[in-house]
Amino acid sequence: MFSVHHALVLDKRKTNEIDFLVDLLTPQGRLRVLAKGAQKSRRRFLNLLEDLTYLRVHLRKPFKGIYPILESADLLFISEQCRVDLLKFYFFSYVAEILQETAYGPLGLRDFYFLVRVLKEIDERPLKLVYKTFFEYHWLRIQGLKPYLESCVICGTQPKRIFYFHVPAGGVVCINCAPEGARILEREQIDLLRKLVRIDSLKSMEELNIEPLIKEEVTNLIEEFFLYHLDIESKALPILKEQLCSYG
Repeated sequence: MFSVHHALVLDKRKTNEIDFLVDLLTPQGRLRVLAKGAQKSRRRFLNLLEDLTYLRVHLRKPFKGIYPILESADLLFISEQCRVDLLKFYFFSYVAEILQETAYGPLGLRDFYFLVRVLKEIDERPLKLVYKTFFEYHWLRIQGLKPYLESCVICGTQPKRIFYFHVPAGGVVCINCAPEGARILEREQIDLLRKLVRIDSLKSMEELNIEPLIKEEVTNLIEEFFLYHLDIESKALPILKEQLCSYG
């Protein structure tokens, strides 16, 4: 019995002397498959099992064992820039790490193809820090974890002048509910956070006319929120940030 799926490669690992176990991300969720003979016969899956390669995979049910067999794969997209642009390599490594560590439930078709489109757009454009913020915010959205911004997350009161934000609480809190450690945000920062969820392309992200300081503060806030609520300590993030700063 055969099945066909669109998938992003998340990871691969040796399972014996000739096979790979491959983790895939599909619209239906994660899928672990067995690529038989992939270590021994590299021509069969040449460059197809690298991180974030976008494939159409053809799977068959195994006669024994628990993992579907990766019978063949058609290449739909692979980042060419990762081979020549070190900054792009670090960015894609960061995205692959995040997806590998946090993508478990179904994405659905819309969010899966949105993610694929974003990866393609990033591959085509000079990399900017706002792309990292764009990915982080939308991955929070996809996971159902985006910041709550419309009213106090604790009591429901809608702040009018002074906005407090508390990362552990999950978003905006009013002056009466603000716990220790809550930070005051300017109206411009709140407005930018609210705009992010409606921005669905990197071009639109670039066109935001925001003061550099406001943009930097929101970038740092989203990163802190992202790491806290996904409960992840990224190994790839420090070197990516170092490289982004050095590239300006």
